[in-house]
Formats: sequence, C-alpha cells, structure tokens
Amino acid sequence: MGDYPEVKALWRKSGLEIRPGDRRKEIQLKLTRDPELFLVAEAEGRIVGSIIGAWDGRRGWIYHLGVLPAFQRKGVASGLVSEVERRMRAKGVVKVNASIYKWNKQSLAFFKAIGYQADAMTVHVGKYFKGGPNARPTLKQ
Repeated sequence: MGDYPEVKALWRKSGLEIRPGDRRKEIQLKLTRDPELFLVAEAEGRIVGSIIGAWDGRRGWIYHLGVLPAFQRKGVASGLVSEVERRMRAKGVVKVNASIYKWNKQSLAFFKAIGYQADAMTVHVGKYFKGGPNARPTLKQ
C-alpha cells in the first residue's frame, strides 16, 4: 500500500479511468485476497507500469494495465501481462479475461496483438454499491 499514491498517479497518466473501486480501501481489500496478482514494473527508480490480476476461483481477470507514456511500446505491458498470466496458470486458471472500455482502442489493439479475442457473445455489465455512481438509496426499516 506504500506504493498506492504512485500507482494511482500512474493510472491517471496512462489514461486509465479512476473508479470507486480504485480507492485506497478497495485496493487494500484486493491485496488481502491475491496480492501476488497485483504487479508493478519499475525503471529508473520509479513505478512505470502496473497490472491488477484477479481470480474468482474459476476465471482470471485483468484490470488496470497501465504504463507511463514514456515507457509504452517498450515491452513493459507485455511483460506485466505475461507474468500475471504465468501466476494465474500456477493457480489453475484456464481462461483469463481482460476488461477494456470500448473507446480504448490502444488497449484493444494491444490485447488483440498478444492473442486475446473480443467476445461478441457477451456484454460486460456492472453495478456499484455504497455510494457509487449507480447506487440506490439505502432503505431504512
């Protein structure tokens, strides 16, 4: 968690959209579940890339693959993905998915180039709890 401010700044600089699940509290919770799937890349004494891998016991997921612009197209992203995939395989993951916004053409092209395929049969949906943008009022009894 000591790297949280630097990682959060990296996410912003690399164009990632910061969401409610990216708050310190939520990232701390993520690190209690499978910390070995949250990786950073370092160069020149600073964090230049990050990836959040997650495993739900059935499928692996990749979130927040971000690399500082000055370090893009230098193998940082592919190295992070390769390492998180290796760690997922060691856990028994047989399929990994990446969550990418449709407007993020650069990430879509990157994942396609490393062998990922868009799934035309599914749609990724989500819902926020506790004060997120789509949260519903709490009912009092």
